[in-house]
Amino acid sequence: MTKRLPLLFFAHLANDTLYTSLPPLLPLLAAQQKTSAATLALIPTVYLMTASFLQIAVGFFFDRRPKTVLMPLGLFLGGVAVSAIGFVESFPLILLLGFLGGVGSALFHPPATSMASVSEKRASSVSFFMSGGDIGLAVGSFLATTAYVVMGAQGTGLLIILPVLAAAMLLVGVRQPLEARVQNSVRPDVRKLGLALAAAVLRAVAALSFVTFLPLYLTKRGLSFSMAGTVLTVMILAGAGGMLSAGYVAEKIGKKRAVTLFLLLTGLWIPVAVLTPEELAYFSYGVLGFLIFAVHPILVAYSHDLLPQNLGAASALMYGLTFGLGHLIVPFVGAAVDAYGYQSVLLSLAFMPFTAALLFQWTPAAAKTRTIY
Repeated sequence: MTKRLPLLFFAHLANDTLYTSLPPLLPLLAAQQKTSAATLALIPTVYLMTASFLQIAVGFFFDRRPKTVLMPLGLFLGGVAVSAIGFVESFPLILLLGFLGGVGSALFHPPATSMASVSEKRASSVSFFMSGGDIGLAVGSFLATTAYVVMGAQGTGLLIILPVLAAAMLLVGVRQPLEARVQNSVRPDVRKLGLALAAAVLRAVAALSFVTFLPLYLTKRGLSFSMAGTVLTVMILAGAGGMLSAGYVAEKIGKKRAVTLFLLLTGLWIPVAVLTPEELAYFSYGVLGFLIFAVHPILVAYSHDLLPQNLGAASALMYGLTFGLGHLIVPFVGAAVDAYGYQSVLLSLAFMPFTAALLFQWTPAAAKTRTIY
């Protein structure tokens, strides 16, 4: 199983390039469609909401029928849909392609995360897999922007390369798994799972708020648009390092202690990052990205310990549900920014990881399980 991890890592990277290829496309579509920014924003929103909430159903399906063909199918569908957006002029059709791209992502995530969950070292294996997606988010924006500069909106055609390549590699390298067998199985604890999900949503809201509003905040403080975007890229890439490190920390001190540690450090560092002079923005937000993204894979691995016979559902809940709800809450954070200003609201986000850490303290350590495919 461990031999599959590099392949799953690359597939996750390829899949997640698709979502961040959409925002850089919007200015080109604005000139083509002659429509408002709010209307154009529906394209990545439809993609994300579909990917987030549909994967819950996919996760439950995968637990009943563990078909690994869902992964290459999702990559191929997502790649074809997103790459076709630059070649169509009908806005309803563009939205449909955004929806199909989200369907592809939903088909990929629960099976891939389940397959990456090597039980003997679940925290580090899931962290390694998820860091691929985080790198993909950063790579996607860069590759897409370069393609659009050279080819215009039809540069989306190049976006099909990585997903289709990854799909072909998965078809060859990942065979159909045997039916899952769980050793030392325990009954699912709904209370533990609910508290873990609540903590994950709070962390997601804080993380997504910084991803959404950080460039705006930094430009308000005098940084150029390009430099503010680069700071965000550094933050996301540092998050991949945080994910990798967190997995190994969790193997040493346990998932519960690791989650609590990183959440508390995140809460302590948010005020430091927000108040640090602009000259040190790369460092301060790099550290913040390292800490705030580190928690997510450990929470996913923890959910696998809670639901060892339902890895697909556990993955979908920790991925799809938490990020879906997080994105629905972020607009309310934006409303608070309009009312109280960027700095005050970003500083107040520190209470979210602190509250998440408190909630997680009420979750007993999950019993160790072994799920074998």
